[in-house]
Amino acid sequence: MKWIQNGNLAKLVAFFVIAAVITCTISFAANGWESFIKEPDSDKIASNIKTDNNTVDENKNGNNNNGNSNTDIPVISVQPKYYHHITGLETTLESSLKKPLCMVFTSIDPLYGISSSYLTIELPTEYGNTRLLCFTDDTGGLGKIGSLAPTRGYISNLASYFGGVLLSYGADDNFEYDHLAPSGKLDFAATSGYCYSEYNSFIYTNGDLVNAFINNNGINTTLKDSVSLPYYFNDIDSEGVSGDKVAKNIQITFSEANTTELIYSFSDKKYVFSKNSMQKNDLLNDKSISYDNIFILYANSTTYETANN
Repeated sequence: MKWIQNGNLAKLVAFFVIAAVITCTISFAANGWESFIKEPDSDKIASNIKTDNNTVDENKNGNNNNGNSNTDIPVISVQPKYYHHITGLETTLESSLKKPLCMVFTSIDPLYGISSSYLTIELPTEYGNTRLLCFTDDTGGLGKIGSLAPTRGYISNLASYFGGVLLSYGADDNFEYDHLAPSGKLDFAATSGYCYSEYNSFIYTNGDLVNAFINNNGINTTLKDSVSLPYYFNDIDSEGVSGDKVAKNIQITFSEANTTELIYSFSDKKYVFSKNSMQKNDLLNDKSISYDNIFILYANSTTYETANN
């Protein structure tokens, strides 16, 4: 009792604490110090490096996941998308960089190859007549093409505006704006061997002759510069035109002898092309000439005379 009262109890507790610390230290040194200071496991480090960097460990028989599929890092490959500069539809890289072939047709003569056109523009000429400017990219897949018509200055300008290669049979007016002339012109009236006539009035060609014309004359068909169009495309997720806003019947009167009708087919969701109340078909494959959308543009026109009549 005297020893405890003199503070010896505190000394006794401290003694046992120090003894316990020394004992644990000796045990750690005997059993764990060696494992604590030994060199790291080289296989484990290699495995970690391999997993982090997605490399293959040569010591593991080329297997980069150590048998654990959960450690795989997926490789995400983003494929670029390409769009047609006229239609706005997704297409191939080759098609997105290709100039369209712009064919000048008459509107009332027998038509071949027009169903391959993704854009057709009907333009007025004198006496209430019209001509068709038809755009296509598939020259190699075309069969018979025609009936071809002469171009006009404003028709050639329009083909150039869309970055196209113009195909026609001659030109029957002066080209007033030379700086807007198409960079590639296929004038079949100025050459021989690339077209043929039927009934002495209808001029036709085909895809093979067109390609030969392009290759033999070194005409560039690659679209290098961007083209500014008079329209733009909505975002792919935007809402389109509702069905109740679709025009069911469109009639454009150029003259008493020349009327264009576009009748909407709800089953095909396309406008079917007719002239003077008669449906026009592509005589090459008997397909109806039809389109997804119609644009009607009005412009003032003036008839004038010159010294050359």
